[in-house]
Amino acid sequence: MVDKRFIVGIDLGTTNSAVSYVDLESGERLPAAIRLFSIPQLNAPGEVSSQDILPSFLYLPGGHEIDPEAVRLPWSTPVAEGFVGLFAREQGARVPKRLVSSAKSWLCHGRVDRRAAVLPWGVDEGLPRVSPVAATAAYLRHIREAWNHRNGKDEALLLEDQSVVVTVPASFDEVARDLTVEAAESAGIPKFLLLEEPLAVFYSWLVRHEADWHEQVHPGELVLVCDVGGGTTDFTLITLREKEGVPEFERIAVGDHLILGGDNMDLALARLAEGRMQRGGKTAPLQLHRWQALCHRCRMAKEEILSGDAESRDITLVGEGRRVIGGTLTTALEREEVEHLILDGFFPLVTPDEDLSERQRRGMTELGLPYAQDPAVTRHLIRFLERHRQDIAQASEREMPYPDLILFNGGALKPGIIRDRIRQAIRSRFRLVDEGVPRVLENPHLDLAVAIGASYYGLVKAGHGVRVGSGSPRAYYLGLGAASGSGAQESAGGKAICLIERGMHEGADIRVPDRRFEVLANQPVHFQLFSSSFRTGDHVGDVIDVDETLTALPPIRTVIQFGKKGRETALPVQVEASYTEMGTLAIWCRSLLTEHRWRLQFQLRDADAAMPVADHAFLEESIVEEALGVIRETFAGRGEGPAPERLVKTLEEQIGKSKDRWPLSVIRRFADALMECPDARERSPEYEARWLNLLGFCLRPGFGDALDEHRLQKVWRFYNRGPFHANHPQVRPEWWCLWRRLAGGLTVAQQRQVAIDFAALVRPKKKKDQKKLPSQEHLELWMALANMERLAIPDKEFWARALLDGFNPKSVKPQYWWALARITAREPLYGPVDRVVPPKAVAAVVDTILASAWRNPKPVGAALAQMGRLTGDRTRDLDPDVIARMTAWLEPHDWASDWIRCLREVIPLAEQEEEALFGEALPAGIRLHQG
Repeated sequence: MVDKRFIVGIDLGTTNSAVSYVDLESGERLPAAIRLFSIPQLNAPGEVSSQDILPSFLYLPGGHEIDPEAVRLPWSTPVAEGFVGLFAREQGARVPKRLVSSAKSWLCHGRVDRRAAVLPWGVDEGLPRVSPVAATAAYLRHIREAWNHRNGKDEALLLEDQSVVVTVPASFDEVARDLTVEAAESAGIPKFLLLEEPLAVFYSWLVRHEADWHEQVHPGELVLVCDVGGGTTDFTLITLREKEGVPEFERIAVGDHLILGGDNMDLALARLAEGRMQRGGKTAPLQLHRWQALCHRCRMAKEEILSGDAESRDITLVGEGRRVIGGTLTTALEREEVEHLILDGFFPLVTPDEDLSERQRRGMTELGLPYAQDPAVTRHLIRFLERHRQDIAQASEREMPYPDLILFNGGALKPGIIRDRIRQAIRSRFRLVDEGVPRVLENPHLDLAVAIGASYYGLVKAGHGVRVGSGSPRAYYLGLGAASGSGAQESAGGKAICLIERGMHEGADIRVPDRRFEVLANQPVHFQLFSSSFRTGDHVGDVIDVDETLTALPPIRTVIQFGKKGRETALPVQVEASYTEMGTLAIWCRSLLTEHRWRLQFQLRDADAAMPVADHAFLEESIVEEALGVIRETFAGRGEGPAPERLVKTLEEQIGKSKDRWPLSVIRRFADALMECPDARERSPEYEARWLNLLGFCLRPGFGDALDEHRLQKVWRFYNRGPFHANHPQVRPEWWCLWRRLAGGLTVAQQRQVAIDFAALVRPKKKKDQKKLPSQEHLELWMALANMERLAIPDKEFWARALLDGFNPKSVKPQYWWALARITAREPLYGPVDRVVPPKAVAAVVDTILASAWRNPKPVGAALAQMGRLTGDRTRDLDPDVIARMTAWLEPHDWASDWIRCLREVIPLAEQEEEALFGEALPAGIRLHQG
């Protein structure tokens, strides 16, 4: 930090981004030297102006839509690849099909491929799209190029050569943080620090109160940072503690990740406006691009009304094509209804006895994002305070977990009535009669505070300013010792090395003394982490005995990959570590023989409460060992074990539970034992069929345990070899059943390979290669293909039509309807939502189905329910007219009520539905669908 001229703070916001900086050579008093970087950007075709805010919008123009010269920036050549900022936002309001927004929220969306070109969400095929990572990189690249242009491209002043701090939500998970790093590197900013946004907000307050903060915050008082932006909501608690007679700020709690903010309020207002817009005497959902335009107009109306600039605003959507006039839709939003919807819907009062448990229901997904299930920001806030009741009691010695002070931030909190309502909600919950509680720490720059605080943090790292401590309340230790092939290590009786001392600040670099260790490569191992909240005197690098003073945390189970041949070996390594501002402990094992370096990362916040996929039952180890012995006797012994057809029954008797109730940890050990003896398949078709069947059952659904990725890599090696008894009618169905069960653990490339081999069997390119497949194999083939949810959309469309074309209305087995429903489902079980077959293609399938008379209507109804199931995402949901026809077809049947409900309401998948769609019961503790 000290050898650079500038410290640059970048707030990478969901709706707006901003940049501040400090010139360390200016001679000005710090931190008064912090300045805002006015960012040049397009505000109209051919017009460039500098603004403190860079709207986080990316516009992707069409070939002849805008003259490339008109969107040329001073530092760029004419391009039509897209531009960001103010004009991008305004042009996107007119042509929403080409506008990328909320990229930051998409970075958190685990059910899409965030490196795939999926934005703008739901646009027609052929229109340009980019990935969330690429859109994020576009904003950062614009900032870098604007900065470098201003400084005349002086190499010593290039942004990438300065001390850069980039902010992210406190609640960003590790994947979203890594993707932010990836985007920054793609934008040409390879080195920077990450800082949590609420902490940056508090640092921005310290910028203005570095000299008098002790007059406003007293020891033992709690400061709540409440940050509600366009896309996310973040909470952080900070207290002031006396340490050795010196007051010091310390962060004591960070909230969960919430995709909830101003965007949700815009959606709610758009729903209100849409309901009033009459079209042909009835209301019907708008098409996606018109819906997006309506959301933009409601956002602008909301800002004007709540800022006091208007009492009402007309909302108009101009017609399209020949119906420009006749197709125009108009309504109005009034101040009273806007305030009512936002205050009561998003910031309701919370009573002292209100039940805060979250009901299982779907959050809004209107624009494809998995928004928080509960839209009430105030309820999330109270849950956060109640969850940290003990931490608050320790910090303030008070019974009620309310804050003394509150620091607001984020564009959604600009209206004073919203800030007042949040304070009211806190007083209501905790029965506080003093209307001055909690006191407000003023923040005059709700859009700029994060960027300003980021620069101040850079100053703190350089040795200036007041630091907010985030000291670890516990010491952390890495277990040492001999790990067996299964990764088992005793939680007591071994040794552990201290990596984090109690009180160590987050952001500290950890220098582990020069010690040599060994790590086992190319085999499953686990790295055990321990904590202690009361051991004192341990320093980084100290090796201690593992005893009752240490608490074991969930371990990292992994495989250290080394060498192309993958031989199991022990490697000498040196341990390196860092304790990040994000609350993670990153450990590197650096090989002492080669240049290899492996990173392990532990999430330490709430680590003591973290649990892996839980088993509902635990078996005594001797029982498990005996069962493993039975498996080995059958497949690896000399025929002393039970016959293959008796194996499962024998295991059930041995364990005392039916196979559907075997715990996950046990069946994965069974799978490991089976993979140790693949040659047993050669004995006979009966042995191979049982081996395939039991392996698939024990590894289903291909994920759920930390080592499943490694297991699937091993199993995949068998795929290219194929079944040993390839022509046996019992073996081939079991072969395809195995891959159906494991589909969720296969990569895109692996699923594509299965689909290619499927095509060669079911629809070969040459007719002479067509063979009549046995009925059971044909059925298992289609069910396996249907479970490959990562296949490309065109492939799914083709196979759905091919399957349906082969149906005979008088005799279709239910499993084929199951396969058709899985291929065309609106709600995937495990796959990315950007691979769902488009509604138009599904509507064509539905039309064909409804045009025929099916002898057995019940499986047809089950399939229709999955094809038309409402998700709340207009990109995936079928047209209301199609849904109406499906509903009319189902209504005469008394067994169809639940399915009809799924076509009329957004209902989350229940566990029983998951199992029906998967095709069998899932291992205990595993959920396929992540809401």
